Amino acid sequence: MAGSTIHQQEGRKVAGLARRVRGWLLLSVALGGLSAVCLVVVFVGLAQLVDNAAFHGQVPSLSTQWVWVLLGCLAATITTQFLSDMAGTQAGLRVVSSVRQDALEHLAKAGPVATSRLPAGEVLTLLSDGVEALEPYFARYMPAAARMVVQPLLILAVVAGVDGWSLLILLCTGPLVPVFMVLVGYRAQALMDQQWVRMTLLGGGFLDALRGLKTLRLFGRTADSLERIARMADAHRKVTLSVMKVAFLTSASLEFFASLSIAMVAVVFGTRLLAGTADFRSAFLVLLLAPEYFMPLRNFSASYHARQNALASMTRLMDIFALPISPRQAEEGAQPLQSEAADKLCCDSVFASYDGQTAVLQNVTCCFARNRLTVLEGASGAGKSSLLAVVLGFLQPSAGHVAAYGRNGQALCVAGLRMAWVPQRPLLVFGTVADNLRLGAPDADTEALRRVAAQADALSFIMALPQGFDTPLGERGSKLSGGQVRRLALARALLRDPDVLVLDEPTAGLDPASALRVADAIRGCTIGRIVIAATHHSALTARADTVLHVSGGRVVQAPMPAVETVA
Repeated sequence: MAGSTIHQQEGRKVAGLARRVRGWLLLSVALGGLSAVCLVVVFVGLAQLVDNAAFHGQVPSLSTQWVWVLLGCLAATITTQFLSDMAGTQAGLRVVSSVRQDALEHLAKAGPVATSRLPAGEVLTLLSDGVEALEPYFARYMPAAARMVVQPLLILAVVAGVDGWSLLILLCTGPLVPVFMVLVGYRAQALMDQQWVRMTLLGGGFLDALRGLKTLRLFGRTADSLERIARMADAHRKVTLSVMKVAFLTSASLEFFASLSIAMVAVVFGTRLLAGTADFRSAFLVLLLAPEYFMPLRNFSASYHARQNALASMTRLMDIFALPISPRQAEEGAQPLQSEAADKLCCDSVFASYDGQTAVLQNVTCCFARNRLTVLEGASGAGKSSLLAVVLGFLQPSAGHVAAYGRNGQALCVAGLRMAWVPQRPLLVFGTVADNLRLGAPDADTEALRRVAAQADALSFIMALPQGFDTPLGERGSKLSGGQVRRLALARALLRDPDVLVLDEPTAGLDPASALRVADAIRGCTIGRIVIAATHHSALTARADTVLHVSGGRVVQAPMPAVETVA
C-alpha cells in the first residue's frame, strides 16, 4: 500500500511536468485526433466506392472526385500522424532537457556536503538514463492515451449509425484492454523498481572500479572486480528480461482479445450476410473500422511500460530534489557582491552536525582576520573540514552563526562575499591549462591568467609545458605532478579575486620540497584577503599568523610554531 501511494505521488509529479510542454502536447493530441478523423473518412469513402463497384457497376477512375478526396484524406492521415509524433517527441526532449537542468542546478545549490549523501554512481545513472526515461512518457504514452480516447469513441459513433450488433460487441470487448492492463500494472511496476535498483548498483560499481583501477591492479584484485561487475550486470539482465517478459505477455494477451473481437464481428456479419439481413457496405465498413478501434488500445498498451519506467525513474530522481539547499547557496545569486572587502569573518557559538546526528562542531567561536593566514590544525576527524564547510556555507549551523565585518566594524552580508575554495583533491577537467583556470572566471584574458599563475608560483612550470597555457592536461591533470596540480588549483581560485580564500589540506601527499613551495605560495596570497587553511603539515603551520587547534569539534588558539625554511 505504501509503494502504491508513493507511485501515485510520483505519477502526479510526472504529470505535472506536462505543464512545461503543454503547447507541444496539445498540438500532438490535436494532430492525432485530426489524423483519426481523416482515417475514418477514408474508410467510409472506401466502403462506398467498393460497394458501388461490386454491386452497382460504378467503377471509379482517377477522374472521379471521390477518388481524389480519398487520396487527399489518406495523405492528410499520414501527414498529421507524422506531425503528431514529431510534436510528442519534441515535448519529450524538452522535458528531459528541463529536468536535467533542474537537477544539475539543485545539486549545485545543495553543495558538496549535501550531495555526498547520494552515491556518485547513482547520481550519474539518474542524470543520464534516469532522466532519459521521461522522454517516452511524453513522446508516446501521453499522446497514445489521448488517442485511445478519441479514436475509439469516434469509431463507436460511426458504427452506432451502421450496425447495432457490432456496436454491442465492440463495447463489450474494448474495456477488456484497460482492465487487463490494470491487473498486470502492479507486477510490472515492481519489476521496474527492481530494474532501476540494479542499474544504479551497476553504474556505481563500474564507477568505483574505474576510480580504483590502480589500487585494484596493485593488489591483484582486477579479476575479482570484473567478476563482481559481471554478477551485477547479470542481475540487471535478468530483471530487464523479466520486464520484457511481462511486456510481451501483455501484448500477446491484448492481441488475443483484439483478434477475438474482430473475429466475432466477422462471424456475426458473415452469418447475417448469408441470411440476407445485412448489406455489404455496412459489413465491409465495420470490418475496416474494427482493427482501428483496437489499434490505439494496443499502442497505448505498448507504451504503457514507458509510464511504469517514468514513475520508477521519477521516484529515484526525487532523491536528488529532496537534498536540502544550502542557505548560502540559495542567497548567493540574489545577493550582490559586497563593494567592501571583509576585514573579519567570525563564527559565533557555532554548533553543526550532519543529518541531525552527533554534533561535529560544538560551541565554536573564532575569528579570521584580513591580511592574515589562519591555519586550522588537529587530528583527522577533529572537525577541521566541517568548520571550513560552515565558513563556505556548505554546512548550515544548527545553532550560532557566521558573520562578516568591514573595516569600521559594520556588519556585511556573508552571502555577498567573494569566496574561493581549494579542496584537498582539486578537480581538473579534460582540457587545456587555460580551460581549467578559466573555470574560476570564464572571461579572463591571458594577462590575468599569467598574473594569478605567477602569484600561485605556477607560471614557471606552465611556461615550461610544450604549449604553455594551451597545453592539454589529460584526464584529471594526469600530465602534472601533485604539487603542480595544487598550485594550478590555487591560481584558479585567485582568478576570482576572492575576499575569503579557503584551503583544505593543500599540502597533503606532497614531498617536502613541493609542500614548501605550495606553503610559500599560499603565504603570498594573504595580502588584501582572509586566508584560512586546514592542514597537518608543519610547513604551512610555520607560516601562519594564527593557528587554531581543533579537537573534538572545539577550537582553541594554539601557540605559534617556529618558521621552517628550505635548506
